[in-house]
Amino acid sequence: MRSTTFEGALAVNDDEGASPDEGASTDNLTSLPTARIGPRPAPLEWASIAMDCPARTRYEVLLCHSLLRPDGSALLEAIGDRRALLVTTPTVDRLHGSAMRALLEKTNTVSTLVLDAREETKSMALVEAVVAEALSHGLNRRGLLISFGGGVCSDIVTLSASLIRRGVGHIRVPTTLIGQIDAGIGLKGAVNFRAKKSFVGCFHPPEQVLIDPAFLKSLPRRFLASGVAEAIKMGIARDVKLFELLESRSLELIMSGFDEPAAAGRELLQRSIWAMLDELRQNPYEDQGYERLVDFGHTFSPALEAAMGFGIHHGEAVAIDMALSATIARSLGLISSEVWQRIVNLLRTTSLPIFARPLELQLCRDALREACRHRGGSMNLVVPAGIGRAVFLKSRDEVPDSLLEESLACLSSYAVADS
Repeated sequence: MRSTTFEGALAVNDDEGASPDEGASTDNLTSLPTARIGPRPAPLEWASIAMDCPARTRYEVLLCHSLLRPDGSALLEAIGDRRALLVTTPTVDRLHGSAMRALLEKTNTVSTLVLDAREETKSMALVEAVVAEALSHGLNRRGLLISFGGGVCSDIVTLSASLIRRGVGHIRVPTTLIGQIDAGIGLKGAVNFRAKKSFVGCFHPPEQVLIDPAFLKSLPRRFLASGVAEAIKMGIARDVKLFELLESRSLELIMSGFDEPAAAGRELLQRSIWAMLDELRQNPYEDQGYERLVDFGHTFSPALEAAMGFGIHHGEAVAIDMALSATIARSLGLISSEVWQRIVNLLRTTSLPIFARPLELQLCRDALREACRHRGGSMNLVVPAGIGRAVFLKSRDEVPDSLLEESLACLSSYAVADS
């Protein structure tokens, strides 16, 4: 896979006939014929008129190699002659900032903003900082934001891009595994609000996502394991071969910084990215329904992260959520004890937790209540029905308190015995 194209269900308008900025010269502009509808004759009378609003829902996810080499062209080609603002974090800037600045010197149109962007600081204050810098840098309607970091960085940049001049383009260069296979390849951006994870957000597709596996070599093992959790999610929910690959190779990949075995690392990235985009393609703006396999591991985890003050990594919270969801599935007879053991063993092999003390009955009640609010009135709890297959539990009646208590007790006891 050199390039994966994400195409949504809506019509795509490729015309780029944006008006020049006020006061700009038009000497070099060529008038091109453009197809247009209308003017249509007005109806004599009407009580209701439908307005069709096509949206751009196509972007590319490119696998790149040595993106920051002096002769690297993918990012420079994506920027072109546009004025841009690159947003990164202190850690990424320390590791890769010099190489990125050397590359961007060739454009002379890109400035850099370093933000202390972490899950616990992911708020509108950081969005305002990006917007203020974009204004100071003179971004116009053709302007561009570039996120250079993990999922939190791309969340902030995406929301900022959706707000600046009612929407400017953005490019993502994810540097974490969770960013490269999950958070950095979708359409959404969001910030936390009053202890609610990602409560304020938007749908604003990127123009491109540039994936360079070389960035993964600099990640601590805990960050890599957290990213692997999102791959495990897709393996359990829909891809048996991905799950089996993780069973056989995940530990080696984590220990080597995703460098060895190289073929396995590449396959893991490709299968995970493809699975994620294939699921998103069916309902990119989440307006065609609220049953989403990608929500596996994301029902209890937001409440758990908030309860722990965002001191737990997102992938770790997802792992605990998947372990609980699998335990619920086992109690309901949807999976066998053998399948449950394979799921838990894979999580433990990759050094992911399966339980945390704040995971108690009241937290689970609150999480399921919030899931109903967020998913159109149905709980839509995703639970495994095997390896590579999952089902939705739609009603709270299907997961009574007694089942939650039993599942929590079983999982807690197993975690203690296994520690």
